[in-house]
Amino acid sequence: MGVIKQIFKFLFSSGYSYSKERYRGSFLEKDCDLSQIKPLQPLERRIFCFWTGDNEMSENRLNAIASLREKAEVEIVLVTPANLDKFILTDFPLHKGYQYLSAVHKSDYLRCYFMHHYGGGYSDVKAPGGSWKSSFDKLEKQTYKWIAGYREIGKRGAAQVEHPILAMDLVNNWQLLIGNGAYICHPYTPFTADWYNELHHRMDIYYRQLSEYPGNIMGDNEGYPIPWTGILGQIFHPLCLKYMDGIIYSNKIKPVLSRYR
Repeated sequence: MGVIKQIFKFLFSSGYSYSKERYRGSFLEKDCDLSQIKPLQPLERRIFCFWTGDNEMSENRLNAIASLREKAEVEIVLVTPANLDKFILTDFPLHKGYQYLSAVHKSDYLRCYFMHHYGGGYSDVKAPGGSWKSSFDKLEKQTYKWIAGYREIGKRGAAQVEHPILAMDLVNNWQLLIGNGAYICHPYTPFTADWYNELHHRMDIYYRQLSEYPGNIMGDNEGYPIPWTGILGQIFHPLCLKYMDGIIYSNKIKPVLSRYR
């Protein structure tokens, strides 16, 4: 192992060990629904992006899609309200509360739905850092890994959760978390199954108030019940701790995180 790799391994070695008992009272103590798990199949070489509102894309967003198509070296699929229905599986309809979500939270919901049922890549509508091809190759070759993503940006990137021990562990072990702006997933793994089930559990809880106070684009209107990270980061980041052994870290798919709007 080269010196640089040894230094990197030291810097990102936390000594963290997951324990279900440590998170009593949180969703992490639930057992995975094994009925939703399927054997790993070859990855679909495509990246899903979502634009969930009726508002037009800005010039920066249009340029980001063009850049993805130019640099990612895999197929880019832009899902919008006009073509969403063709991807929704008959046996797995969208949650009845989906229609009331903010545009941002619709994207949060859909990336879970697509990563669980389809797999492949997901990217925010942001310019890529480069090609995704080697990251797809790496995940497909390592059959004991389920998801590839870039490391979180730091402690401030960890989702805020109510469970005090989990909140502390997310901050202290941020280097085990992957960012929510881009990743590649195998479908129907324990990671995606837990993600999907907890998402729908939370949608059930929010449904009544959500139907009374539907979200605007950003979900910052009065009465809207779902916090910014309530149906994505607060689920996804804890699962990175639970299933850290199934993650490949690949900063090659990290999107450009500035001047994207």
